[in-house]
Amino acid sequence: MFDNYLATPDDLRTIGEALGFVMHPIMRFVFGDLSTVKKTLVVSYDSKLIYIWRLDSKKPEYKIPHRIKIKDEWQSGWSAGVEMDQVESFLPVQIKNKSRFEIPIISGGFMTPFIALQKAKKIQYNPYVARESYLATIIHEFGHVHWNSYKLWWYSSKKENIRYLHLTSSLYASKEKQNSLKELTFRLTSPAYLGEVFAFCAEYYASEHFWKNHKRNLDAFTEKRLNTLINLEREKNLDREDSVIEPNHLPHDFASILGKIIFTKHPRNWPEILTKPSFIL
Repeated sequence: MFDNYLATPDDLRTIGEALGFVMHPIMRFVFGDLSTVKKTLVVSYDSKLIYIWRLDSKKPEYKIPHRIKIKDEWQSGWSAGVEMDQVESFLPVQIKNKSRFEIPIISGGFMTPFIALQKAKKIQYNPYVARESYLATIIHEFGHVHWNSYKLWWYSSKKENIRYLHLTSSLYASKEKQNSLKELTFRLTSPAYLGEVFAFCAEYYASEHFWKNHKRNLDAFTEKRLNTLINLEREKNLDREDSVIEPNHLPHDFASILGKIIFTKHPRNWPEILTKPSFIL
């Protein structure tokens, strides 16, 4: 459908506009000191060029020619990272040889094909069929990048891990007493699906402030979706089947449920709640 698509000036302007919203003072509540999001590169593509933006630029820093067949599915959404090896292979060496924490990347299709392809899905009450929803989608991916920067879903600190290991070794060797554990805080990993909850809340917060129509459309879509989920849940045998709330199977549904609850219950500190490590004392 968009095999030969070339980005329009409006497509390019819209990404620059989205980056302006990321940097808006209102979004400091979500992104804190902006240190992570400022490092993030934004990658999009048409049938001829791969474009790369830095957050502080309204215009792409790179325009890289390619001969990739850009699939419609690549144009219909956005993601944290570059999911397509073909696209990644064309990125400058100084970018693609860095980890996702040194140089975070978000990537996806331009606005025109994105909206057209979302409409073609024929999803009832689909909230992602307008300019506002495209802008909100880019905010959503920056939410993923910000949550990922906390490295909460695995034991990412070697220094901390070695401390745990030495202490446990001493306990097994009876060289440490129970009293020595009074000051210990042992971090439990946070499940990766909480990143989806944070991204939902980032999008929802931005929509509440900047894009009222998108928020209304998102609410209408989620209300209809919840009716479906309630009916499905009623028919389930939870001794043998996963709930519709199971986050690993339906992460976006889970995020819209838990995200709305946290967002409403903790309007002043949900970013802190979702990025704070868990501990046992």
